[in-house]
Formats: sequence, structure tokens, C-alpha cells
Amino acid sequence: MTYEAFKSAEKEGWDARAAAYDDFTGQVTTGAIPTLLAMAELAPGKRILDLCCGTGRAAGAASALGADAEGIDVSAAMVNAAKTAFPTASFATGDAEAIPKNDAVFDAVICSFGVMHVGSPEIMFNEIARVLKPGGRLALSHWIGPPESPLFRIVFGTMQRLADMSVVPPSPPPFALSSEDAMREALEAAGFGEFSSARVPLVLNAPKGQFANHFRNFAARAAVILDKQNEDVLKEIYTSWEIQLEDFLDGDEYHVPMPAIAATAVRRA
Repeated sequence: MTYEAFKSAEKEGWDARAAAYDDFTGQVTTGAIPTLLAMAELAPGKRILDLCCGTGRAAGAASALGADAEGIDVSAAMVNAAKTAFPTASFATGDAEAIPKNDAVFDAVICSFGVMHVGSPEIMFNEIARVLKPGGRLALSHWIGPPESPLFRIVFGTMQRLADMSVVPPSPPPFALSSEDAMREALEAAGFGEFSSARVPLVLNAPKGQFANHFRNFAARAAVILDKQNEDVLKEIYTSWEIQLEDFLDGDEYHVPMPAIAATAVRRA
């Protein structure tokens, strides 16, 4: 299955969130960038691709450290935001499942939380292997799924229980690669070796009583589901979220753990 309706909804969702990305999603995802840059063995002069680059923070950081950094994202609005924020890197629109670059040109590819947002991670991994030089390194981050992730246990567990999923476009399973073993197997199948991984303890902060609005700005994939629900269902989902989130309330703010896996592997010669 190609999941074209899902991919189209994802593109539209991130286009709509580009202006506010750094105020919501970026507040969490940026925390994994130092780990990814270290895993990519960043060095001045290396040619680096930031795939699914969003507003370009990973490419911008790589460029500031002396790398020849480029970024690609399916969302034109994200690419425009990245160009404005990080003029020393170069950015272009493109599909992670058909990377518009020649074979064997990059020393490293970084992908910060892009795996959940493509139709086929397997195709994306094959494309990453294609554009990497032999011995080039991939460094990626991906969310840990429920039940280990309190955030996703609450959010997706509730939607799975209460939402009408029959009205939502078919989509690939979001957490199929959330374990080290599953990620290793997928990367090895795409021609990678020397796999290693680490856990990154990220936390989502959201204002008390405003979690639903905050999370809808944070996550395009969840919004695709929520946008299709009627008002009664939405009210039930939001009420359930607030009740479950009480355990993570600190003053006037929720602090909800949403751990990630950071993984790296080397393209075999």
C-alpha cells in the first residue's frame, strides 16, 4: 500500500504548522539534535543531508559547526521557514521516498523524527542508502511507542479507544520501528551495518487545561485523526486526556515524558 491519502494529509498538516513549528513541536524535537549530530560524526567539510528537515534546525546546527549542510522536506512552507532561519545551509522540497539527489554524494544523513511521517520507511531507508557514500553514516530519531511512552499511551490509546478510525485515511503503523531490534532489522535490510542506539528522555510541556489545542499544533498525524471526528467524540477524547494527564501536572503545566530512540548505522560498501 502506498498510503497516498495519508502522505497528502501529512504534507498539508505540516504546511499549516510551519509558522508555529518551533513554538510547539520544535520545543521537544530539538532536544535530540545534539545526539544525532554526534552519531553522524559531524566534522567541518562533511556533506550532510537533513532529511525531513522541518524548519531546518539540524541542518542549521550542522552548518554552524562547519559542515556542508542541506535539508529536504516535503512541505514547501517548512522549507521556506528553514531558508529564512538558516541561510548558511541550503534547502529544497522533496520526498523522503524519492530523494532528489544523486547516488553516493553525502557523508552523512540525519533524519529527526521523520520515520513516522512517510508512507514507507523501508523505501526511505533504501533511498538514504542510495545517496550515502559507502561507509557513510545515518543518524535518526524516532518516538518510542506505548506503553513505554506516557504521552503516546494517553494520546493514541485514548483515540484508539474512542475515535472513529473508519473515517481516517489508511496509514502505516506509527510505532512499528519503535524498538531497537525492529529498527536494526529494517536498516540491515536496506544495506546498513554497525547499528547502535541510545534512548533520549524527551518531555512535552503543555499548559494546564489547554493540552488538546497544544497537541493539535504539535502533531500533524494526530490532527488528521481528530479533524475527522464529530464534536461529541472530540469532547470525550479531550476529557479523557485531561483526566489521565493529572498525574503529570506540575503547577500550571503538564510535563509528560515522550522518550525517543536515536539510532545510527553505516552504509555497507
